[in-house]
Amino acid sequence: FYVHKSIQPDDTKGNFSTRASLSYNTREWRISNTFSYIDEEYRSDLGFVPRTGIKKAGNYITRSFYPKSGQVQRYQLQTFHSMYWLTESDNLFSDRFLRSSFETTFKSNAKIEIGHQYEYTFLTFPFDPTRTSGGTPLPADVGYHYNKARIQYESNQGKTLFGQFEVESGTFYTGNSHSVQGSIGYRFQPWVEFNFGVNYDAIRLPDPYESADIWLLSPRTDVTFSKTLFWTTIFQYSNQRDNLGINSRLQWRFGPLSDLYLVYNDN
Repeated sequence: FYVHKSIQPDDTKGNFSTRASLSYNTREWRISNTFSYIDEEYRSDLGFVPRTGIKKAGNYITRSFYPKSGQVQRYQLQTFHSMYWLTESDNLFSDRFLRSSFETTFKSNAKIEIGHQYEYTFLTFPFDPTRTSGGTPLPADVGYHYNKARIQYESNQGKTLFGQFEVESGTFYTGNSHSVQGSIGYRFQPWVEFNFGVNYDAIRLPDPYESADIWLLSPRTDVTFSKTLFWTTIFQYSNQRDNLGINSRLQWRFGPLSDLYLVYNDN
């Protein structure tokens, strides 16, 4: 557990963050329970805090099975559950996330997973999930329940040719959403690695709310010139933002824990 207070100029109250965690781990079982509190005024000038003014409780349980023969290395049953409360709104219950899955890991290190997830979101302000300019946002002060099913496959990431693929479909706020994402990569050992990723989301909401088809394309190249010189370039195209971006970074590791970067970024 920890208790942390961030001290700021003219600080009179609050600025606390606390967390407690209890876990139990064996070869067959992994069980974890956590509780966190982050004050509305809490700041981390040397880091990043994604949400403030919340209480959060989480539970995680995994049961593993190891076959004595065959091509399967391990079966896993997993359940993850988290809940959020807004402290500045009289501890309003705002979010719930419940995911259950069954994962099979083969001796080749390939994986396949099927799962279901349930979500609850209480909107505290109007929100348009499609980010459509001039679109009608979903109303605030309403709780939304939705369920999704998914299947995911991941090949051995250590191979010369590797990839992963995922399909997800279900309800989404007042409508439905269907998602497909995947990537494929190839290595020219030991110098170059190419990777191409695609994300597609089809959001279908009833009138008067907006529907959308959202694409995200992301090619990537990693070049290793030596043990001290590396070059990484990422392209990204989003039709939702009508944006083509590039980030290219040359990294020189001239000493232990010492790096010099030359970065080019353009949108």
